[in-house]
Amino acid sequence: MSPLRALGVLNREGMKSFNSGRNDDALFQLIQAERLARTIGSPLHEAKVRNNIGLVYQGAGSPMEALTSFRLAAEQAVRGAGEDTQLHKVIVRNLVNLETTLRAEAV
Repeated sequence: MSPLRALGVLNREGMKSFNSGRNDDALFQLIQAERLARTIGSPLHEAKVRNNIGLVYQGAGSPMEALTSFRLAAEQAVRGAGEDTQLHKVIVRNLVNLETTLRAEAV
């Protein structure tokens, strides 16, 4: 299996695990996918996977880890293709929504 295909499988399986409530499995698979994306040298794949890691952390009740993941994902998306991509917009929306939620909870 090619590294890119393996990355896709890990990412999909990680999100399936997350959607099934298996956050630890999801993080394990997604972190493997992120490492593979870094090895391949694909900032866009790294951004997509890092965004998914942020979603898992957010769903698991770890907002600070989610913020870090979303910020890293946004940086990689810009590095890979600039700010005007759909991926970057999705990541920024996730980041802003989480920041807004955290500010509201702090009040």
